[in-house]
Amino acid sequence: MKNKVFILASAVVLGCIGYAAYQNWHNAQQKKNSTVTHYTRAEMDSIQTSLQDKKYRAPKFENASLLKDVPSAKVWDEKLQKEVPVSVWDSWPVTDRDGAVANYHGYRLVIGLTAKGDRGDDSGVKLGMYAQKISDKEDDISTWKYLGDVFSDFGEGRDLSKEDYNLDHIKSEWSGSTTMMNSNDQTLRLFYTNAWNKEQRQALTTAQIAVEPKDGTDWASGLTINHQKATDHKTVFTGDGEIYQKAEQAVAMNGVTDSFAMRDPHFVIENGKYYLAFEGNTGPKSGDYQGDNNFKQSKYYGLNAFFKTEKKRLEADKKSEEYARAYLSNSAMGKIELNSDFTLKKVMKPMVTSNATHDMMERPNLVKYKGRWYLFASVWGIYFATSDQNLQKQNFMLGWVSDDGINGTYKPLNGNALVLASSLPMNAPDFTYSYLALPSNRKDKSEFVVTAFQANKTFAPSIRVKVNGDRTSVVNNSVLNQGAVIDSGHYYQAKAQKINY
Repeated sequence: MKNKVFILASAVVLGCIGYAAYQNWHNAQQKKNSTVTHYTRAEMDSIQTSLQDKKYRAPKFENASLLKDVPSAKVWDEKLQKEVPVSVWDSWPVTDRDGAVANYHGYRLVIGLTAKGDRGDDSGVKLGMYAQKISDKEDDISTWKYLGDVFSDFGEGRDLSKEDYNLDHIKSEWSGSTTMMNSNDQTLRLFYTNAWNKEQRQALTTAQIAVEPKDGTDWASGLTINHQKATDHKTVFTGDGEIYQKAEQAVAMNGVTDSFAMRDPHFVIENGKYYLAFEGNTGPKSGDYQGDNNFKQSKYYGLNAFFKTEKKRLEADKKSEEYARAYLSNSAMGKIELNSDFTLKKVMKPMVTSNATHDMMERPNLVKYKGRWYLFASVWGIYFATSDQNLQKQNFMLGWVSDDGINGTYKPLNGNALVLASSLPMNAPDFTYSYLALPSNRKDKSEFVVTAFQANKTFAPSIRVKVNGDRTSVVNNSVLNQGAVIDSGHYYQAKAQKINY
């Protein structure tokens, strides 16, 4: 009953006072807090009310042709003495310097987290590359060809004369982004996450990789990764311990683990400057640290009346899991500026934080569209600081937009940042997650193409999201094919998911 009461209270905050009124309050708060936007508990709680409108619900597809593995993604397993499929989950296309899906010598390229066989834990994960020849027959998952591991060995291409403690310990390669810096050469600039032990050690990492014609000269012959030409493999950032938390500063409480993040680097270029967005956590000198501070700041909650009642409710049971989650939550979508050699130039304030609300806002990605910068993240409902079990069973894509440049203030899309929600169980064959927004190639449509993984093993059908300024809606009566990074105009029938709320 108490969850329904507070969902209703949040609906009052975001509903009865009106979208425009809440936006005015939100904008006033941001002026007080520089350019850092706070994702509030009121916005979190209002999600369930928003989901009564199906335009926020992910599509559910039932076409058997959309449940396939990438046919060419198979490797030989010595132990089993047979070929096994390569599972892939978080993935991203290679983009050009403007953020559009790149035409790499007649191919589209995608890099993703891979494992041989079924997905187990996140140790030993390798980055794999897929290529799709640009042609009139590209609208099928079978057109994606698996090229193998991006790096044949961990740390491949590093300068062994230079110390790099993080690359010395690397155990897994996690999410990132990749840019074609020069359309005339055969190299790509890769950013990814180096993850290396049980203490959640993570580091933003970069390298230059080479992808060449298979026969050495003719691009039509196919592609191959030249591992001998990997270079400039190095650590970029591990957190400064001040604005952004370092791994050793993470704690635990009431059986709840403090989720540390320094991962998912997303590279963009604006006005000749290099930026790297990433998932992190606020540090002790950020002004927005975790702990008791999360119960002292109304800006983390919503309007002042809601702050008072919610704070009182949470502090009434300091041994509860919900209290511990609110105490520890300090996820941040951060940003750093890079030098021209892809080393750290400047540590910048977070774009969005979620103190007292959420502790894991994954895969932040920035998309420039019609002069605005859009910021998106994937989040698991289970990491919300709430006892609302319906909310915890779902996963989401959240979004914000800045009208005043990449370094401006990001306001929540749709009033509470909800863009897309899915409640399919993880064992469902059409379960999807790890949403990534891309600018559409269709100039006649105001949409983003959203990619995802499916069933922890393959590319999901891609989703279209309509965008109009600071409002969005999911196109959930149809989907694109699996792994689609462009809108081909070929759609498959779907329907809006049923969401528990």
